[in-house]
Amino acid sequence: MQNLCNVECSIFDIRQKDFTDKNGYCNLCSKQCDYKNTHLYGCYEAQRWDNKYIYYCPLGYIFVAITVVDNMGIADFGVIAGPIIMGDMEEYHPDVPVVNMSAKKVNDLSEIMHAVFSLFSKQKQNDQNGEKAVILNDIYKVIDEFKTNTAYPIELEKQLQTAIAQGDAHLSKKLLNKLLGHIFFQSNGNLEIIKTRVSELIVLLSRSAIDGGAKVSEIFNLNSDYIKEIENFTDLESLSIWLTNVINRFIGYVFDFTNIKHTDALYKVIAFINDNYAHKISIDDIANYVYLSKSYLSKIFKEEMDINLTTYINKVRIEKSKIFLLDKSVSLVNIANMVGFDDQSYYTKVFKQFTGMSPGKYREKHNKE
Repeated sequence: MQNLCNVECSIFDIRQKDFTDKNGYCNLCSKQCDYKNTHLYGCYEAQRWDNKYIYYCPLGYIFVAITVVDNMGIADFGVIAGPIIMGDMEEYHPDVPVVNMSAKKVNDLSEIMHAVFSLFSKQKQNDQNGEKAVILNDIYKVIDEFKTNTAYPIELEKQLQTAIAQGDAHLSKKLLNKLLGHIFFQSNGNLEIIKTRVSELIVLLSRSAIDGGAKVSEIFNLNSDYIKEIENFTDLESLSIWLTNVINRFIGYVFDFTNIKHTDALYKVIAFINDNYAHKISIDDIANYVYLSKSYLSKIFKEEMDINLTTYINKVRIEKSKIFLLDKSVSLVNIANMVGFDDQSYYTKVFKQFTGMSPGKYREKHNKE
């Protein structure tokens, strides 16, 4: 691949969260960015988006990640191509083997890599019987855990819901197998009872997918079909395989919005701002949090949210301050500090920009109402 496309390629061990070659080119930039988490993020996103993903590192380089999955559909390794730049770049590390490509060529590279490296995925090599053996082995291994404790593991169920809402495929499947082990044990192998429990589980997990960002209408349509399909199963093995694929489908819908290209990163940005609005927030802080370069983050945020990042931060702060203004006992100076403004005069200026009135006038008007 390197010789064909003239771009550096490396293997990233997702389990170990690092490149298999410890002397790779990213070590040259290791003091400037958290490259391990950057590429781990790229691999996770690749698994979510049909096992290929194009992304930026914090230093502005472009990379392509292709994932190689195991027989459960979980990514073991990623093949990372890069660093790449599109157009001129004023500053980059002189020892980093940067390749300049057009956007079309980067896209073509990802397609070629996907076609080649997907051949190594065990999921495509294993037949259904092999997949059954793996899943059932996991399920029956945990049945012994429940023999001395017959209470329903509600905490395990909650963990599974959270994993699906977060789009964590590996953890979801691990927790699902544990939960199925309990259901099988409690039901004494009675297929009809198990079908009923699985139907209830699907409804529960579909709501988790919706909580994670999946479209309500699409999930409800899937549910209707799934409930009908359950009745057709005549053995536990096939039902287990099918339920694992259902989980995959739910997770695939999490954050899968067609109108927003970078929904996952944007949701993380919004959550970060909501959690930290009372403190100083720089765009560098946010970019580091979502493993994107500052310039690229600002660009996609403006494109997708139709507002620049700094203005959005101020908007959140002003909305939060409106709540505090309803309490007459809190001074304007304190309110300014509570929502992240260093001085009251700047807070007042920004407040007027968003509301057309001063904080004092807003307080007076709404306290009368």
